Amino acid sequence: MNKLRQSLRRKKPAYVPEASRPHQWQADEEAVRRGKCSFPVRYLGHVEVEESRGMHVCEEAVKKLKTVSAAGTVGGGQI
Repeated sequence: MNKLRQSLRRKKPAYVPEASRPHQWQADEEAVRRGKCSFPVRYLGHVEVEESRGMHVCEEAVKKLKTVSAAGTVGGGQI
């Protein structure tokens, strides 16, 4: 019975870190080196953070921005 359960389970695809996929970044690297890159962005506001690195810091800041944005003010001013 256990073998049947294991055979029916979906296998998770193996995680490959982005650093191991250089072919996906070659065009970006060339554009940066030539000074021909652009990044379309949308200004959400600003949030002071305690640490200067880490994805968790960015995620928390975005959550704060979304919360403040829903209330209608960002940084003390009207949106």
